[in-house]
Amino acid sequence: MIGNTIKSFMCKRNYGIRSYINEADLPPSKRKRFENLPVRSKKNKTEMNNDLTEPKLLGVSLMDYFSIEQLKDHIRNLSKYNHRSTETMSERSVTNNVCQLCSMDSLDFVPTPIYCSSCYKCIKRNLIYYWAVDESDGRHCYCNNCFRKCSSKNKFQKAKNNYQNEEPWVQCDKCECWQHQICGLYNANEDLEGQAKYTCPFCRLKDIEAGEHMPLPVSIGAQHLPRTMLSDHIEQRLFRCLELDRNERAKYDDEVPVAADLTVRVVLSVNRNLKVNQQFLDIFQNDEYPSEFQYKSKLILLFQKIGGVDVCLFGMYVQEFGSECAPPNRRCVYISYLDSINYFTPDIRTVKGEALRTFVYHEILIGYMDYCKKRGFTTCYLWACPSLKGEDYILYCHPKSQKTPKPEKLRLWYKSMLKKASEEGIVVSHTNLYDQFFGLSTRNSAAHLPYFNGDYWSGAAEEIIRNIEKENRADKAKKLMTKSTLKAIGNDNVYADATKDILVMQKLGQTILPVKEEFIVVNLHFVCVICQQVILSESRWSCKQCKSFHLCTKCVALQKTHRSSSGDEHLLSEIVMEEDDIPVRTEDHDAIIENDIFENRHSVLSFCEKNHYQFDSLRRAKHSSMMILYHLYKNIHLSLEKEHFEGHGALKVKLMGALVHASQCCAALSNHCSFSGCIKVKQLFQHVSRCSHRVAGGCALCRKIWSLLHWHSQTCHDTSCVVPRCKDIKKHGVAYS
Repeated sequence: MIGNTIKSFMCKRNYGIRSYINEADLPPSKRKRFENLPVRSKKNKTEMNNDLTEPKLLGVSLMDYFSIEQLKDHIRNLSKYNHRSTETMSERSVTNNVCQLCSMDSLDFVPTPIYCSSCYKCIKRNLIYYWAVDESDGRHCYCNNCFRKCSSKNKFQKAKNNYQNEEPWVQCDKCECWQHQICGLYNANEDLEGQAKYTCPFCRLKDIEAGEHMPLPVSIGAQHLPRTMLSDHIEQRLFRCLELDRNERAKYDDEVPVAADLTVRVVLSVNRNLKVNQQFLDIFQNDEYPSEFQYKSKLILLFQKIGGVDVCLFGMYVQEFGSECAPPNRRCVYISYLDSINYFTPDIRTVKGEALRTFVYHEILIGYMDYCKKRGFTTCYLWACPSLKGEDYILYCHPKSQKTPKPEKLRLWYKSMLKKASEEGIVVSHTNLYDQFFGLSTRNSAAHLPYFNGDYWSGAAEEIIRNIEKENRADKAKKLMTKSTLKAIGNDNVYADATKDILVMQKLGQTILPVKEEFIVVNLHFVCVICQQVILSESRWSCKQCKSFHLCTKCVALQKTHRSSSGDEHLLSEIVMEEDDIPVRTEDHDAIIENDIFENRHSVLSFCEKNHYQFDSLRRAKHSSMMILYHLYKNIHLSLEKEHFEGHGALKVKLMGALVHASQCCAALSNHCSFSGCIKVKQLFQHVSRCSHRVAGGCALCRKIWSLLHWHSQTCHDTSCVVPRCKDIKKHGVAYS
């Protein structure tokens, strides 16, 4: 145990020590923790008294915003980690070399995985590897086996994969007790200069009960992130479905737990260009396939407030190829990655017997497809592929108790969701990639295959092409396919340049066939059974007995009836589609949301790995989610600055002058002020005080006044400034309402 003298001077906030440490007095087992940390000189009495009288910033911990009930709940939840946390407040003294919240000593983060730059496999713990830094490509690591094959070995350094990184600590400025920064929901980014005041939850409880502290105004949370039409559609639909299920459960039980405090937000929505690999383009002749596709990349997140903290539970990356995109991607949606953490509450089942967590995630997917269908998208593609053991898709470091589903179980999970969507009329039908493009009796071309960013089949096709070309170079005299082979597969009358296309489709079909059920194709609108195209015309021809038989106007000219599987001849009936059934254009009326951190799943994982934002325990998931929200709001703040600061210098000066004047002008209240712009600024203030939509709801006027306030706070050095919220924005950086 560390003695009283040493413990009272240590402060591990921000991985640093801000006071004197006599390392010689530390036990050998504890010295290593501090050997690389900066040491500052011991302060004299005058300096210490100045620290006591100098006002310190609040808001460095999320607990500064907590009510008494939330503080007690937070302490109670952390006490579950260790039985020693049942100690009373009086027993929690500075002599204890443990966290005063969770009663545990030093905790190591899950080690960041290191991957070999050659074989791409994860280098196991405690094994030797070799690394080097390239000025153009960055850091490269090689496992022992791949390093042996390297030609130039001089630039590499030998290392062992045994590095451990400890959770940082923070000391309460009142009782001088110690907590892990994660337990204290402490944001080190808000205290880079060490001037903020951190108060532990025990002292904060005493302050509130004694009337010495009032919880700060509502902190920035998930619900304050900007809303979009998409997030509103998914969220409102989800709430309706939860309410219906709750009402059904209430018929059988008097006490019905509620899934409360859920927030759905779109945090990324950007336009992208997807360039098609040249090897894939070389299959075709006469520019049969586009060289690039335009699409919109989006990330949808679900948060739930657990113990006063918005915890990120679910994430979904999607790619939207609209009506302006070239075929075969036109009007297609690709759900590329989906990830979740099993901290959802309450852990109960719906009236139909499925886990409520599953119900919520299904409804998010169904709500998204419903929104896409209303916008005019016709097809949705899913790849039901679970992550490899130890790998993550979006959220970094899952809890060990959360099992990775087997492929079969994941397929059933998706099919269960599609069954619900079909019952609601959102999904018309669904099949798989093989049956859609490879199982037809007539020859199909790779030109009909959609091409998505990071999908399986385009990558597999390119690998097949490389192998074909390699074999062809090895034996130039050998033809790709003989006439007898072409005839055997029903393609005896094709031009010579098409043989590569045929061979690629044949080999790709063979590759996909064993796992064809993993590649799900969802039809949001009716598809013609003959031409396999989505019916976009004003009417379709359908069989009343065979619900899956539909023909477009073009193909119905060839046949007015069809034979069922039993041999009976059925008549077709014309069904006139509603005028606004399928919009002409898939326009997206939501604003662009740029975010470098969430640009793609790799950037998210890299960012979380670097900063140790892990989700392997609830305490870490809370802190990680808090920091993710902090960076999301920081991104919004920077976007506002970029949007409004460029090219508006003179106008900005005038507006800020009007802002300062209006903040202290009494004449404006009676509309007697003669200063230009004063009354308008006052009217904006009045609007903000009454507006129910605010910035988060997309109000343009609210956005204007907050931009003005941010402009002002950037240059204001007046400690007694009268401009509303100036001090708050200086202190917290972001203060959107």
